[in-house]
Amino acid sequence: MRNGTAVLLFVLMLSLFAADVSVGCGQHAYVYGRVTGKYVRGADAGDYLIDVDGTPYEVPLTFYNEVSVGQTVRFNGQVWSTVPQSSTPPAPASHQ
Repeated sequence: MRNGTAVLLFVLMLSLFAADVSVGCGQHAYVYGRVTGKYVRGADAGDYLIDVDGTPYEVPLTFYNEVSVGQTVRFNGQVWSTVPQSSTPPAPASHQ
């Protein structure tokens, strides 16, 4: 009976790991929010980081140079991109 419990525990732990990977490789796989800061960590060829809603994320240099504080960005698990902002406000809802 003890061997069966160990196998069950192993399968349970393995399934939890697989669920985490299938959702997008952890908590930082999908990001959407406003850039609240930009900075470089390290000396010469450092890491380029942006804060999205206060959480730091490492980004490629090309994206770091493209994005500004205040812009809305997203990361789909593979590619960072800026979210275009509408220049016209939405029409007010009419109550009839």
